Amino acid sequence: MPEQTVTVPNGLGSAYEDFLQSFRAVIEDSDLSLAQDIRPIRSSFLAAGGNTQVVFTWSMYLKAWPCRRLGAGRRLDVAIKALETFSRESWQMTKSTVYVNYIIVNAGVAKLVQALHYDFVEPGQADHPYFHVQLSDEPIPNAELRASGFDLDLTAPSASNECWVTTRIPTPEMTLASVLYCLVADHLGESQFDQFSRTVESIEDRLPPPAFDSIRASLERSPKHFKSSHWFAHMRTES
Repeated sequence: MPEQTVTVPNGLGSAYEDFLQSFRAVIEDSDLSLAQDIRPIRSSFLAAGGNTQVVFTWSMYLKAWPCRRLGAGRRLDVAIKALETFSRESWQMTKSTVYVNYIIVNAGVAKLVQALHYDFVEPGQADHPYFHVQLSDEPIPNAELRASGFDLDLTAPSASNECWVTTRIPTPEMTLASVLYCLVADHLGESQFDQFSRTVESIEDRLPPPAFDSIRASLERSPKHFKSSHWFAHMRTES
């Protein structure tokens, strides 16, 4: 069945457009390049869940991303794939998964050095922190890397690290916007991050927040403690 594009509320579509354009602008101001999904942003909201849901799909490729730890002749590339799901009834975000691949390129050879994904789903998953990141050695599928502009053959790690598979680390909300925000902070320097954070501050308020009622209620019950158990509140029942 062909993908069915959904017309989303203008406020939702424009918020994604403005945030992603601001991300592109700070990259270009840093004399870097961004390759991203060839589809228009508004055409990337697709019907799902028997037409009760909408999934936003987006991929991008960041070439030669600044990294002070790399020596001459090596570069860091970053590939990103996002899947964000909304209820068509409320337009609240009910699920987000953002895959990030860190790739070292040396002498034309690309090697995956770290893969991770940020994840949340309403109403929460058993034994999972509500918002979390999971480390892995799994690359974004090759066809999707190619679609986002990656043009090298990717070499997987020589030996898998089995302990990564079960490592889930509690995080704040790490939807696509949050992941891009942190990438700017991590790699583009204080001046560019300050400019970007000021630019997107009002845009972030327009992006639909994820559902996190269980964490909110847990924090309200224990406001003086910012502990990991808050991220497992969806598994607890009140006595």
